[in-house]
Amino acid sequence: MIKPEDIDYHIPADSDYRYAETNYFVAYIPEERILATFYTLTRKAIGVCLVDVAIFGCLSDTRSEMLYLDTQQQLPAPERLSRFETPNGLKVTAEDLRHCQLDYVGFDDTEAHLAFAGLTEPFDIHDPTHSPKAVPHDAHARTEGSGLGAAYGHHFDMSCRVTGTLKVRGKTYRVDCVSTMDHSWGPRCEVGLKSMGWMNAHFGPDYALHWINSLDLTQPAGKQEALAHGYAVENGQFYGLKDLQMRSNRLGAVNVGIDLVVTDVRDKQHRLYGTAIVGAPWSCYTGVMLQVAMTRWITSEGRIGYGLNMENYPLDLMARLRGRRGDAPATRIGT
Repeated sequence: MIKPEDIDYHIPADSDYRYAETNYFVAYIPEERILATFYTLTRKAIGVCLVDVAIFGCLSDTRSEMLYLDTQQQLPAPERLSRFETPNGLKVTAEDLRHCQLDYVGFDDTEAHLAFAGLTEPFDIHDPTHSPKAVPHDAHARTEGSGLGAAYGHHFDMSCRVTGTLKVRGKTYRVDCVSTMDHSWGPRCEVGLKSMGWMNAHFGPDYALHWINSLDLTQPAGKQEALAHGYAVENGQFYGLKDLQMRSNRLGAVNVGIDLVVTDVRDKQHRLYGTAIVGAPWSCYTGVMLQVAMTRWITSEGRIGYGLNMENYPLDLMARLRGRRGDAPATRIGT
């Protein structure tokens, strides 16, 4: 179970330079086709913090076409995670686990002022009362089944109502959406990470889905993904997911279309189809390349929502699978 103090640092006595704490906040403006993400990774043992603010306005296969990017590494680690301000203008103030204010004042007349309010308590991927896939008493299985290995040794997700404003290069937009945030802590090496998906679909404060899936790019389409953890939110209650059937349609590395059926602990099936509409490659640190996209989802009943479709491609793994000399043919994975 996630406790109130879990909003702040966790510093085990044996932690070293690899131990990291991350926070990820997301805001959508679907009518303007704008996606904004705010990410921090702090290594308190060595006193450094990475801050990445990324705003997307089109669907692209190149980072150079993002609307805005402020990514800075080796900033000084804040004293607290529940209340901090970074040198590049990001300020986070957490009232409690379910309420947080994020303010950012960057460059090029770009800033954000957003309030995040949890729709439910945080979802602990390692609590069997939350996730049917949790194995809390088996350390190896816990790590292997987390979705991202030891980096998700401790991890929670929370669907939120997000309100406020986002200004991009002088133009101000109103934000009123539902999104999902997360917080992780554990050893996070920059090599040896797993391929995985972190995805969600939000149809309003009354209904949302979130899931983490493993991703095996050596398998054919339709067999690449498997459920790690996830939940459905309905009217303020979450229900852990116990099964996922997913087929991704990729253009290169970009997951542009997803057919999905997930089953929760009530044996209720949620059927939906997603189409990527805004996104680009995202590299929050140099050892990974993620494909991030705001996705338009439609349920089998015709309800429309939006969420994040994010897949992690560790570059050391991709080099192992696809690395080649210039005179060798390219390898296509999972076709």
